[in-house]
Amino acid sequence: MLFPYHTERISLPMLSLPVGMALIGLVSGNVLGLVLLGSGLGILLWALLQVLRQGRGVRLYADYLLIQGSVTGRVRRVPYADVLGFALTRRGGLALLYCKPLTTPQTTLPAEALVGIAATEQPLRRHFVLTARLAQPELLRAALAERLPSALSAPESYVIGLARRRRLRDGLIFVLALLATPLYILIFSRVLNSLR
Repeated sequence: MLFPYHTERISLPMLSLPVGMALIGLVSGNVLGLVLLGSGLGILLWALLQVLRQGRGVRLYADYLLIQGSVTGRVRRVPYADVLGFALTRRGGLALLYCKPLTTPQTTLPAEALVGIAATEQPLRRHFVLTARLAQPELLRAALAERLPSALSAPESYVIGLARRRRLRDGLIFVLALLATPLYILIFSRVLNSLR
């Protein structure tokens, strides 16, 4: 059962305005042109993200769920037995906390190092997934509640806290990258001027 990501409908006449803005901005070459170019390209980037999200989402199967990334398309397979907790964010995305065995490189150990180690002992690592906004988040919550045990080890408030921290971290990284852009420009211009 597929629970797709929320996407806005994109039409060709809707894209003509940002393309026109970008072309006018590219041709004019002044400050207003740069603003128009940036605005037009921003709208086109938003439209591209909407197209990339189509057909992607969260799929539920009998024993596991598949979470497909909204932009990259990377698929994560999470067995229901590994789920520690889940919650829906205010925006309608799925926040999922699960554990899976830590993958270690296969190395040959001396026989005395293997004494006392059970074959089934594997360290577990927690993973956290935060999806984009879903089209039908409440239906996904009901379907997951049917498939998962009622007593999960991580309460919903804890998972929501993890989602808030992830969004705050991503926002801070974006702001720091945005603030550092003029510094990059100054450094590159100095390097280019020194090569002349």
